Amino acid sequence: MFTVLLLDAEEGLGITETIGAAIAFGIYFLPAIIGRNHRQSGSIALLNLLLGWTIIGWIAALIWSVSTPTPVIVQQAPPAPKENPSVADELLKLSQLRDTGVLSEEEYQQQRTKALSR
Repeated sequence: MFTVLLLDAEEGLGITETIGAAIAFGIYFLPAIIGRNHRQSGSIALLNLLLGWTIIGWIAALIWSVSTPTPVIVQQAPPAPKENPSVADELLKLSQLRDTGVLSEEEYQQQRTKALSR
């Protein structure tokens, strides 16, 4: 019923058969090779692998691989505006810096005068 082709172990595949198989392999996976830089290259290769044996699947994968993908437009939100701290907040921050020793009394007075002049 079924005929099984057995290759003689000593013969193996000849150079002609090996080259023919490589060419057939290349033609079969041509859509995946062409679409390797496509944004959806994995999907193209999967379609080619699973449905490439049907001529329609192979043609669909080929058309998909040469199509130009629609560009993805990414819009960045503008940065949030910086909130100007109120004078009271700035004076509180300055007094905390003075109390912890980061600012000397002179520096505190200069920054306090500067903050109050705003």
